[in-house]
Amino acid sequence: MESIWMTPRRTLLSGLGMAVGVAAIVILVSLGRGVQRDVVSQVESLGVNLVIVLPGRLSAENPFNPMSFIGLSTLREGDIAAVAQVAGVRRVAPIMFVAGAAQRGDRWADAALILGTTPEWFQMRPHTLKYGRFFTDAEADQFVCILGPKPAEQLFGDENPVGKQVRLNSQPFRVIGVTAEDTNRSLLGSGGFEFAIYAPIRALQKAMGSQQIHRVIAQTAPDIEPTRLQSEIRAAVLRSHNSSEDFTVLTQEELLGRLFTLLQIVSVALTGITSIALVVGGIGVMNVMLMSVTERVREIGIRKTVGAKRRDIFWQFLIEAFLIALLGGLMGVLIGWGVCAAIDWFTVLTPEVAPTTIALALSVCGAVGLIFGVLPAYRAALRDPVEALRYE
Repeated sequence: MESIWMTPRRTLLSGLGMAVGVAAIVILVSLGRGVQRDVVSQVESLGVNLVIVLPGRLSAENPFNPMSFIGLSTLREGDIAAVAQVAGVRRVAPIMFVAGAAQRGDRWADAALILGTTPEWFQMRPHTLKYGRFFTDAEADQFVCILGPKPAEQLFGDENPVGKQVRLNSQPFRVIGVTAEDTNRSLLGSGGFEFAIYAPIRALQKAMGSQQIHRVIAQTAPDIEPTRLQSEIRAAVLRSHNSSEDFTVLTQEELLGRLFTLLQIVSVALTGITSIALVVGGIGVMNVMLMSVTERVREIGIRKTVGAKRRDIFWQFLIEAFLIALLGGLMGVLIGWGVCAAIDWFTVLTPEVAPTTIALALSVCGAVGLIFGVLPAYRAALRDPVEALRYE
């Protein structure tokens, strides 16, 4: 400890590389945990006991089929009826995503998420209304819509928009309601539903000139596990598709699992890249310790003369390298914590700095210090005491 404090500037600079690496790991892992927590809460907010039918085939070898994301759907109208006939299915709602924006005069809701669905959706995922009402089955062909709080604010300000018109991709729709979604701050907001604009799917298909159905969501009875009906729903849709399995049936848990697979791949890749900074920091610690061995040759000679053995010298320098790396790691934890706090304060991201993340970062940091401290410690231990005492 005395030798470390005698050269504070050199100790600080040698630990700086470790600090950068540890800070990067703490930030990336914390961001990953925060995103994962947001994804879990938003998927769970969709409701309980859900089974989701997606277009395209997903498998362990191909967990992310572009068909599921770019708007090309293999789902059709008959799939909704087929799923609804499965015993144990309580409700079925189709979902159609429409790209574009909502307009009222010269005001735009650019970030609006336009969804075509049926009244069953509002029973699956209960919404609170601020104004107006939900559309009914009798309005399946009528150009009516329900605004989320964000589009309502962007298009109408503080006005009550019920009864007024908005344009969805240039097609006029009459507003019959406004939801009061929770706009809690997170990566996905309230699952994106505060930006949603809902319209009857048949009316939206007519307006857009497309019969696309991008999701079929089934809600099972409360006393039936979704996994029990998964194979039956798959069989029903397969019959509807004339034995062509160009779709995938997932439960919420499986959907989360596939999302987490992608998150883990990205996290591992980024963590691996940032770990290079730890290797660079370890090399810096080794260089400083080699320099320290050269400068303290007489100290080594005196210690050996008064009875110190090789292992004593070895452990002295190895522990010194470990402490320098650990000091850099502590600096990195503080920097990472501060950056995470800034991200949490100024952005919609909410990093989750967990004790396990800090422990992991410090453990890796200490291990790097020990590995790169072996060579300087070994060279110090091999010094001949007579030659060391004569060293100038």
